[in-house]
Amino acid sequence: MRSAQKRARYAVGVLLAATALAASACSSSNSSSAPAAAAGGSGSAAGTITNVTLGYVPYSDDASLFYAQSSGIFKKHGLNVTFVPQASPVAVEASMASGTEQFGFITTPVLINLNSKGVGVKCVSSVDGSEPSSPADDSTVLVAAKGSGITSVKDLAGKNVAEVQLTSLNSLAVEILAKQAGISPASIHQIAIPFPQMPAALAQGRVQAAVIVAPFAATALSEGATVLTHPNVDLFPNGTVTCLDAMSSYISANPAVVSEFRAAMDESIAYSQTHQSVVKQTLVKGLSLTPAVAAKQVLATNWNPALNTASITTIENYMKQFGVITSEPPAASMVWNP
Repeated sequence: MRSAQKRARYAVGVLLAATALAASACSSSNSSSAPAAAAGGSGSAAGTITNVTLGYVPYSDDASLFYAQSSGIFKKHGLNVTFVPQASPVAVEASMASGTEQFGFITTPVLINLNSKGVGVKCVSSVDGSEPSSPADDSTVLVAAKGSGITSVKDLAGKNVAEVQLTSLNSLAVEILAKQAGISPASIHQIAIPFPQMPAALAQGRVQAAVIVAPFAATALSEGATVLTHPNVDLFPNGTVTCLDAMSSYISANPAVVSEFRAAMDESIAYSQTHQSVVKQTLVKGLSLTPAVAAKQVLATNWNPALNTASITTIENYMKQFGVITSEPPAASMVWNP
């Protein structure tokens, strides 16, 4: 019964976004152009700046994205990008559906789920590269609360586990790890909580474990939480687990804008790889961190901006195995290539 309820919650969350996306697929190409603010812009049309809005989930791995904005790289590529923070990838996709956002942060399971339901969205660029292959380079952790008695994934049976949403990467990872540990995924009570609220939920005993990201993980660990594992490194090393996406209809109508967006992100990622200390300082403003805390953040990436279609297929296979999807769109169809 619990497994059926979990699948229903998973489907409902994505279907809400999918319904809105489908309803507005033909009307989401609403970017506008204005005279360039400075000479030398290399936008989609000479002497113009294209206004676009981007939805994102705030966490440390946004550093390259923030740098593309603060350094003027987006402007150099003819883009005036307005950033809108959102609580989860599904919220981002729903906003894209309304036409208020043209680009957004998405996790691969949400990307797959929407496409499997006939909603055309595609990865257009990496956020900062692919998942690293070493836990030392990763900042997404599955933690157990202080005093919970949990020392391994197997101990999660019957416990409350926080994830940012129940329709995305972290919930799928918990289910895969549970099965690998020999417990029923349905025995884990998965609860949706925004990342910034997770440390308090752990400390107050409302949840006994959480999949949490930097910089919020540091707060949880300072309050006594302990790391069980790094789910993404365990399951998807060097994989595309997140990306920046756009609706297929927007891409078709604005290929030059999308091309400049990808070029801007590739440029920012390349700079970030060799200037991490500089790029981390964007987290001071972007995440309201102190300069000292920003400097200590681990940027969880291998700095390879190429989108890994093989890893998308791997995630699809897991989603089908757990009954999340019934059809598997070809991975290549969910990645934009000019």
